[in-house]
Amino acid sequence: MLLVRGGTVVTAEASFRIDVLCGDDGEIAAIGPSLDIPAGCDVLDAGGLLVMPGGVDPHTRIGADAHRMACMGPALLAAGTTTIIDCVTAPRGQGLRAAWRDWRHAARGAGVDVSAHMVVGHWDVDVARGMAEVTQACGVNAFRLSCGGAMDDTQVMGVIDHALALGALCAFDGHGGQVAAYLRAGLHRAGIEGAEAQALSCAAPIEGSGIARAIMMAGVLGAPVHVGPVSTRDGVDAIAAARLRGQRVSAEVLPRHLVLEADDDDAPACDDGLPPLRDGAQHASLWGALAAGVLGMSASGAGGDGTDAMPDLVGRMGLLWHHGVRAGRLSAEEFVAITSANAARAFNIHPRKGAIMVGADADLLLWDPQAPARVLSSCRGAPTVSGAVRHVVRGGVVAWSSTHPCVAGGGAYVDRPCFGRDLAPRVRRRAHLAAEGG
Repeated sequence: MLLVRGGTVVTAEASFRIDVLCGDDGEIAAIGPSLDIPAGCDVLDAGGLLVMPGGVDPHTRIGADAHRMACMGPALLAAGTTTIIDCVTAPRGQGLRAAWRDWRHAARGAGVDVSAHMVVGHWDVDVARGMAEVTQACGVNAFRLSCGGAMDDTQVMGVIDHALALGALCAFDGHGGQVAAYLRAGLHRAGIEGAEAQALSCAAPIEGSGIARAIMMAGVLGAPVHVGPVSTRDGVDAIAAARLRGQRVSAEVLPRHLVLEADDDDAPACDDGLPPLRDGAQHASLWGALAAGVLGMSASGAGGDGTDAMPDLVGRMGLLWHHGVRAGRLSAEEFVAITSANAARAFNIHPRKGAIMVGADADLLLWDPQAPARVLSSCRGAPTVSGAVRHVVRGGVVAWSSTHPCVAGGGAYVDRPCFGRDLAPRVRRRAHLAAEGG
């Protein structure tokens, strides 16, 4: 057992000066002021620290690579993240369940708790069967798609409709699609490649229209939808308009899009799987959307060896704390919502994750709010962060500490139950009412 004592517990709802007792089963056993120390219990001093739920990263792109999983696990823990939801792609010819099985084997040494989004790149009877299998047998409740890609509208709507019938959610990338692919081909013929081509082919109006299109297709079917990463005011406007009509839309943002600018020569490049950096005029809209709840969560988008998303991976907490909480844009409670609770709610693992309550997983981030501002890395143009991770508890065990070495362990798989069986008819009714009112 482990008693976290003397800190200020911060959840998405409120802050309290209470202790947290982590049980041997990996769950929170008790919370309250000045808890007694059970026999044989270790004590972790949290004096002067904020005790928050461990971070939930709703969008990583590591894949079925055991080496990359093992390498990124320590970085995730050091950044305060205890749970990731990774995107799993099935190569053409391999079923979704087989791809999930390969990924699950690779993820056993991640060091953090893991869950999966299955990427759907085409639509046929085999994909439909695979979607049913992974929702029923593998604890998957979300499928990621591109706003366009290789599927036409009828195929995309087929995926959305089938997911809804299964009680699952569709999550859309909004920055790509057929328009971006057409522009990218023209730029390639003109000899323009890399970051310049990405920025020119994924302009803000393309992202906004892609997000609006995904929301529209989900809306006419009465389906909830998740979108992101969102990097533009155009995307924010599309989400806000849909939510005002009563549609269920959740969305994510990468911290880099909140603080870095496209014209910064020293800013890290985004790969094709993520939106490019934008001009600084987009920042105010994104921060406003975070504070208003239109953008509910932050993600890292980390993939490959993680270097393409380092500001978002290692700096996710510090960037949001410095530019959000210290700057007066966010409260500490909103910080918790954005870094853990809202993602856990959106993907149906709350209150197991993203909460500090009896019976929740004992995943805790011990955060030093007074740690001074500093540059994230030695690279030119690196953003400023503040606050610091002091200790990370996963499953009731100290998995990372700034003061002493720890053994993180293998991490557990997190089943995400499908949403209630009445979801489809209930949400369809809501969608029809929204359409009549809008």
